[in-house]
Amino acid sequence: MKASHDRILTSLSPGTLWFGGLFSRSSASRGLCFEDPLECLSLTSSEETDAYFSLLQERLEEGYALAGYVGYEAGYGFEPTAFNPVEELTRNELPLAWFGVYHAPRECDFGEINPSHTSGCAPGFDMTLDAYRTKIEMILDRIAAGDVYQVNFTGRYSFDFDGPPDTLFHALSARQPQSYRAWLNIDGHQIMSFSPELFFSRKGRCIHTCPMKGTAPRGKSVEEDEELREGLRHSEKNRAENLMIVDLLRNDLGRICTPGSVTVPELFTIRSYPTLHQMVSSVDGELGRECDLRKLFRAIFPCGSVTGAPKIRAMQLIRQLEQSPRGVYTGAVGFMLPDMTMEFNVAIRTLTLNQGHGTYGAGSGIVWDSDADDEFGECGLKAGILLDHSPETLSLFETLLWNGSYLWLEEHLDRLRLSAETLGFSCSCKAIRSKLDAYASARLQRQGTSRVRVVLERDGRFSVSSEPLGREAFLSPVKVCFATPFTDSKDPMLGHKTTARHLYDRILRQAAAAGFDEVLFCNERGEITEGAISNVIIMKDGRYYTPPLSCGMLPGIYRSYFLATRSNAVEKVLYREDLLSADAVFVCNSLRAMRRSILFPSMLIGDECAAAVDDHMK
Repeated sequence: MKASHDRILTSLSPGTLWFGGLFSRSSASRGLCFEDPLECLSLTSSEETDAYFSLLQERLEEGYALAGYVGYEAGYGFEPTAFNPVEELTRNELPLAWFGVYHAPRECDFGEINPSHTSGCAPGFDMTLDAYRTKIEMILDRIAAGDVYQVNFTGRYSFDFDGPPDTLFHALSARQPQSYRAWLNIDGHQIMSFSPELFFSRKGRCIHTCPMKGTAPRGKSVEEDEELREGLRHSEKNRAENLMIVDLLRNDLGRICTPGSVTVPELFTIRSYPTLHQMVSSVDGELGRECDLRKLFRAIFPCGSVTGAPKIRAMQLIRQLEQSPRGVYTGAVGFMLPDMTMEFNVAIRTLTLNQGHGTYGAGSGIVWDSDADDEFGECGLKAGILLDHSPETLSLFETLLWNGSYLWLEEHLDRLRLSAETLGFSCSCKAIRSKLDAYASARLQRQGTSRVRVVLERDGRFSVSSEPLGREAFLSPVKVCFATPFTDSKDPMLGHKTTARHLYDRILRQAAAAGFDEVLFCNERGEITEGAISNVIIMKDGRYYTPPLSCGMLPGIYRSYFLATRSNAVEKVLYREDLLSADAVFVCNSLRAMRRSILFPSMLIGDECAAAVDDHMK
C-alpha cells in the first residue's frame, strides 16, 4: 500500500471512508482514507449474503481494496435454517452491508475544528425502565429454562444534532481516544464508529480477535477508580461472562483454523477508557488454506460478544425481543486489502446520522444473576460518550494556593494525573513539578500569597500562571444561592477539572451579578452536588455531612482532606431541605479552605429565572 500525505480532510464526500485511531496505529488525527469508489456493492437481502461475500472475494483477488461495513442483520443470511430472510433495509434505510471498491487508500489527516461550532446531543432511550425490566425478565426465564446462557440485549438512543458532522466526529473522538475509529459517508448517511473493541485483524493466514465483555465505570478519585478497576478484575460475574465469549470465539475460530492453532494469549485483562473500564481477552489462530472471505465471516460473524451463547439461540431471542433492527450497530466496520490484510472493529459506540437525526445503540450481556436496573444503568454508561461533546481543545487544569509553598501539591498532581490517564492526555507530573518550583523562585517569592493555575493540553504541553490573592478571598461568611439547571449524575466529566465548565461559569457570573459569592447545584434527582467553585459540607447535631461523589461532582482536595481527618465527618446524600435545616452550611476548596455560608433559598439563578435580589442584599 503506497501512502500519500497530501490530503487534509475536514469533511467527507459521499463514498469516502476514513479509518483512524487504533485502526492504523497512528496519531490522534492521521488515518487511512478510501475515496472515489470505483464501484459500490450493497447487500439488500439476507438471502444474498453468501453470494455477496463471494463477490467481495472476487474484487480482492482482482487487486482492489474494499472498505465498508457489515450490518448485524446480515448475519441472518449465514444461518438460513435458523432465520427467516430479512428483505427490508436496516435503520435509516442503509443496506444490510455496504463496501466500496477502491484503489489503494491514502494516508491523511483531519483538519482542526472550530470549537464554537460544536454542540451537544440529548439522547433518549427507546425503552422505559419498566419496559426494559419486562424484557430482562423474559430473558432470565429463558436462561432458567436452559435455553440460553447469555443474551446481549440492546436498545437505541435517538438524538438530534444540528451542527456540521465533522464537529461531532472530532468531539466524540476526543471522548473516546483509544478506539478503532471510523467515519463513513454512504449516500449522505454518516456512520461514525468509536469502538474500543477489535472484531478481528488478519495478516496472511494469522487471525487475531479481541473479545470485550465486562464493564465498570471510572472512578472520580484515584482511590475510587482503582477500587472499581480491581472490582472488575476480580468480579466472578464479569469473568464468567468474558470466559463464555472466549469459549464461543475459540469454537468459531476452530471451524476455520488449522487444528491446534487456536490459542488464548490474553485472558481477563482490564483496559481503561474515558468513561469506563472494560475486561478484554484475546483469541488467535491460523486460518486454513481453504478459508475464503465467505467462510471467514460465516464462522465468526456477528461477534459473540454482541450476541450471547449459544450464539444462534441468543440471536433468535434478540430478534424477538429488541424493538428495532440494530443495523450497523454491533456489526463490523473495517477494510480489506488485496494482500488479505484485514481489520474490522465490533461496531459498538457507533452512531448513524442522517439529516440531523442520529441513532446510537447500547446494551449489555444478560446472565442468570443479572439485575435489570444495573443493566439499564450500564446502557446509560455506554451512551455517556454522547453526553458531553467537548472539542479536542478541552484542557485539564488545577488551581493551587501558594503561601510560601504549594499547599496540597501532591494531591493536585495525583488528581491531574488520573484525569489525564482517563481522558487520554499526555502528562508528566515530574515536568510540571519542576516548572512549578522554578516559577515559585522566579515570581511567587516576590508576589506573595497567590492563586496558581496549571493548564494541561492533550498533547502534554502545559502552562503555569498566577495572580495575587488578597485577604478578602478568605473572608467568611459567604453568600450562597441555588442554581435552577440540573446536572447529570451520570456525566463522568463532572469528576474531572476541565475547561469545559460553561454551565458552571455562566451561572456563577449570574450569581455574582446578583451579589452572591457561590451558587449550589443539584442533580437530576434533586440531590445537592457541589458549588460552581466549591464542595459543600453541612453540620447537624455535631456531625458533618458532605454529598458522595456518586451524586456527580469533582473530588475536591479539601473535601478529601476533611473526610480523612475528621472522625465525625461522613458522606451522605443531601437535599435542599437538609441544608435549610442544618446547624451550619460550609463551602470549601483547596484555595480558600472551609468557609461558613449564608443560604438564600428563595434566590434561584438560571437561564429561565433570575429572581430579584432580596432587599437586604442590595
